[in-house]
Amino acid sequence: MTIACIGFGIYLNAQDTAVKSVHLDSLIVKEINSYRTSLGVPTIKVFEYGEMRALSYELTDSNSNREFIEHTKGTKIFVGYNSECIFRYKTTETDSFKLTEAELQNLAKRTVQAWIDSPNHNWIISCSLAHSCTVTTVIKKRGKNFSLTVSYHAKNKSIK
Repeated sequence: MTIACIGFGIYLNAQDTAVKSVHLDSLIVKEINSYRTSLGVPTIKVFEYGEMRALSYELTDSNSNREFIEHTKGTKIFVGYNSECIFRYKTTETDSFKLTEAELQNLAKRTVQAWIDSPNHNWIISCSLAHSCTVTTVIKKRGKNFSLTVSYHAKNKSIK
C-alpha cells in the first residue's frame, strides 16, 4: 500500500516531504527508450538495481540537498558505469502539489526533454553502446518550494 501511494497520488502539503519513486524512475527510462526508438537506436533492456543504483542514489540524495548540482567526482568516476546525466527542476509556484500519474509522466517528459535539449546529455541518453542503466529520483517539498533531482547512469556492453 505504501509503495502504491508513493507512485500514484501523493499530496504534498506545506510540511517537509521527500519522496523516492521507483515508478517515476521507470517512467523516465520509458521516456528515454521512446526517444531512442524514435532515433532508431536500440532500447536499453536492463534496469540496474545493484551497485550502480546505490551509487546513483548517493549522488541524487547529495544533489537534492545542494543549492547547485554536481556530477560524480573523486574516486567514483566511471566505477561501474560509462555515462551520467543529472537534472534538477525547481518551482516555488504552489503551496501544494499532487503527484498524480499524469504529473509523474509530465515530470518524466520534462526530465528527458531537458537532456534532449542539451547536446552533451542528448548524446549520452541516445548512445547506441548503452546496455544497461539506472535512474534515481528524489522529490522534495519544503513549504512552497518543490524540487525534483534526477540522476541517470548507464554502462555499455564492454563493462561486465
